[in-house]
Amino acid sequence: MASGDLRAARRYSTALFRMAVKRNEVDEVAASLATVTEAVAQSPELMTVLHHPRISRERKKQLLKQVFENRVRADVEHFLILLVDKDRAEIIPNVARQFGILLDEHRRETDAEAITAVALTDAQKEALRQRLQAATGYSVRLTTRVDEKILGGLIVRVGDRLIDGSSATQLQMMREQLRRAKVT
Repeated sequence: MASGDLRAARRYSTALFRMAVKRNEVDEVAASLATVTEAVAQSPELMTVLHHPRISRERKKQLLKQVFENRVRADVEHFLILLVDKDRAEIIPNVARQFGILLDEHRRETDAEAITAVALTDAQKEALRQRLQAATGYSVRLTTRVDEKILGGLIVRVGDRLIDGSSATQLQMMREQLRRAKVT
């Protein structure tokens, strides 16, 4: 995505989010945007039509009304139509994604992924989730996966932060230190 498209998606999602907060309808708008995201994911043709330069704005707006009428809130449907009017239909999926980021921040929630060499028990997962919540101040949605290449320890990704406590990384750092020590 071009940086201009990302900036536009952020601007539009912020405007929609502020409207939802002001009306105390954040959850409802989020649910409608989830419906839009699902429809776009299930039908890539929808975005192809909305991008197509030879299809008129009026036809694109009719299509949006057909697809989303009675499936999403009226204000979200109008918002989608506004994006078509502004020739910004291509950013619809990114507006929904940016709205989700704002929603997580508003709710003080975040995703985290833990990668371990062996599967964690439920008790270990819960203990890790609680430690991450204490460290971040956010409610944490934790997912885990196994990667035997890390040998031991764990790698945790919280948002855009990476905490690498894997044995493989520790060994690599020791190798580098030894290599530097031999050179000097």
